[in-house]
Amino acid sequence: MKYSIINAIYNLPFSNYLGGFIKKKLIKNNKITFIPTNKSSLPKENHPIQNSIEFQNKIIETYKTTNKLSFNTFLKLKSLLKEKFNSNAKFNFLDFGGDKLDFYLDIAKEFKNINYYLINLPEVNEIIKSIKNTNNYDNLVVLNDFNEVKKHQYDFVYFGSTLQYLDNHEAHIEELLPITKKNIFFSATWFFSNDNLLKKIIVKQLNYLPKEFYLYFINLNSFIEIFKKHNFKVEFNKENETHPCSFENFENVNIKEIKYTDILFEKNDD
Repeated sequence: MKYSIINAIYNLPFSNYLGGFIKKKLIKNNKITFIPTNKSSLPKENHPIQNSIEFQNKIIETYKTTNKLSFNTFLKLKSLLKEKFNSNAKFNFLDFGGDKLDFYLDIAKEFKNINYYLINLPEVNEIIKSIKNTNNYDNLVVLNDFNEVKKHQYDFVYFGSTLQYLDNHEAHIEELLPITKKNIFFSATWFFSNDNLLKKIIVKQLNYLPKEFYLYFINLNSFIEIFKKHNFKVEFNKENETHPCSFENFENVNIKEIKYTDILFEKNDD
């Protein structure tokens, strides 16, 4: 009953006018990060990112002086790539939703012949382009939109906790898989395990208060089926440990086993 009331409060329009302190207190005391909603699509302005030229220059400088990366939901990506490619290999890497150039620098330092493709929102793309041109990052290619994404082929595609904020993600995946030659990896993505026909639900994200965002929880079983159709298999499926939270307030929602997941797909040999 308690969680049903909390869910109802946060889904009411006036919840946006609750004091930030009250909101945070309610969430902290009940260890709640997400609440279920009845939405059928994501709002247009719905991207929990903060980006600027100053921000990018700061993380670049920190990386250059300390060799340390800013927060990322999968810091072992370079190690994973080293299992797939040798340091002299020439390959195409797509960072779908990439927004931190220290991450690019770290990967490009290890793989001198990488072609690093990146796509994000238009405003982020413009920031990245500006810094790319200033610093002559020749192997960094900023793609303006999904039509440009489809003009290339990729050996490795990476979604770093971005898939759940993407509307029509099934259609995007269906178009990406034919141009993905080896691997596609999703880190820090929210999945649930259900045998029913429910493919996804939209939840409200509360850990960016006072701002509120929405994202998808995705049915893992139906998601994997998309890849099977395109001759991909699951190489590993592990729980990401960077975001523990409670789902007791989802007890009346028809989904189970909600997990923050890292899942790697590999194309089967023909």
